Amino acid sequence: MIYVVVSDRLLVSKRQARGEHISHAVLASGGPVEAAGEFEVALDGRNRTVSALNNLSGHYRPRTESVHLAEEAFEERGWHVSPEGIQAYDLEAP
Repeated sequence: MIYVVVSDRLLVSKRQARGEHISHAVLASGGPVEAAGEFEVALDGRNRTVSALNNLSGHYRPRTESVHLAEEAFEERGWHVSPEGIQAYDLEAP
């Protein structure tokens, strides 16, 4: 699944919807974002855990530290984020 953080909103979507590829830019209506990337969810009864979280977004190329903004956004909405599943990529590295 993919996510973007726009202002105080966390927007999430499946990568594919109705046979169409959904990009981060589509999810954010082409506007600026504070964080963007991919995530996976593990369900245990009614508990949702973000088991994997990264900052991989081809269009936005978010800063490495933006993954922590995403972590906060998920947790503020009641989604536990597994620290072991966080992967921050340096998209500016050669």
